Amino acid sequence: MTERKKYKILVAEDNPINIKVSAFVLKPIADVIDIAQNGAEVLEKFKNNTYDVILMDVKMPIMDGYEATIKIRKMEADNKVEKPIVIIATTANSQPEEVDKCKNIGMNDLMVKPFSINDILAIIEH
Repeated sequence: MTERKKYKILVAEDNPINIKVSAFVLKPIADVIDIAQNGAEVLEKFKNNTYDVILMDVKMPIMDGYEATIKIRKMEADNKVEKPIVIIATTANSQPEEVDKCKNIGMNDLMVKPFSINDILAIIEH
């Protein structure tokens, strides 16, 4: 049996319980799990590290996940990044309008909380 690839993941989440749950769910597929508790921290970590994926809570203090995603996509465009980072929205709202909003600002997909390891792998490996 071949070993599954391990990912470097940035979790953008401000709720302490959701942070613990995310870390637990991601542990089998992650070499690194970094945490950012607001969009400003996401941008700082994104500038200073390389990640395979960002799990982006859409509602955070200081700067929300929408604004952080827009800024990341602008940085990537300004730097002519060939392979933009995978950004997956994490939210409790699965309404079609929310899905459209997330995709329109540059997120790759959306996962409804609570999510499973299979939800994440389906998106990352797609």
